[in-house]
Amino acid sequence: MNLILIKPSEVLENNRSRHVSLAKNDDRAIHILKHLHKKSGDAVTIGIFGGRKGEASLQLNDNGSVSLILLDATFVEPPIVPDITVILAMPFPARLKALWPVLSSFHAVTRVIIIKGQLSDQEFCQTSALQPKVYEPLIEKGMSQGVRTRPVRVDICLDECPLSKQSLQGLGLLNDNPSQQDDVARLFLDCGDETITPPPAREVVLKHCTRNSAPKSIIAFGPERGWTDEEASIFVNECKFESVSLGSSILRVDTAVIAGIGIVSAALDECQPRINDSEIRKKRKN
Repeated sequence: MNLILIKPSEVLENNRSRHVSLAKNDDRAIHILKHLHKKSGDAVTIGIFGGRKGEASLQLNDNGSVSLILLDATFVEPPIVPDITVILAMPFPARLKALWPVLSSFHAVTRVIIIKGQLSDQEFCQTSALQPKVYEPLIEKGMSQGVRTRPVRVDICLDECPLSKQSLQGLGLLNDNPSQQDDVARLFLDCGDETITPPPAREVVLKHCTRNSAPKSIIAFGPERGWTDEEASIFVNECKFESVSLGSSILRVDTAVIAGIGIVSAALDECQPRINDSEIRKKRKN
């Protein structure tokens, strides 16, 4: 827990300050006292869910609860970071559950879409890992670990099977103006296809993010048994996703997801200095 994450509804206001009260059995209070070894008067780094990050002054109460007095002067807006949407064909439930906090720990991941691939097991779609009461706390745990406040949107689209261009368009994943490049790197990964060697993911990302002030990518990960030829054709031929590689190793789906997001996230970070330099040059010319 590298950031104490606070929901806006937990922030209380009075005439002098804003503060948050945490019960003594709250995981965040336990972490502050037992793991960070904070004492009254110490500063604690906190983040408002969907908002800014800053510091709060710790106050220990007689009943064992904790009060965090927000130091408003320390709060700053989060920086502009790249944007990654993850499309994941339903994997083994245990792997999906383990992936939720990992996905949300990446700063760039802002949306996760779970779909049912033609080779996804129907029984997997009944898992509790798809229920908000299960995945929302796991996502918040990952956000705290990744020191981020930007929320992650989740779309469970198991009824969109078989996959179609219309369903992807309805989810806002396609270029509305195909005649013009929109600088979104749309990547297609088939965890089960060992017959082709597409270009490296990093290379394709860098090719796309040369002008956009907020680099973006959409990554489609297949299930354990891979995508079907029909699904691959929809993504690549109809929807203009590009097949990419994570290297020569054969990876499990959960490993591929983590490796893929890590590579793409790093590539998008590389784009940021290019974009900033380009904006500076434009301003100098003007």
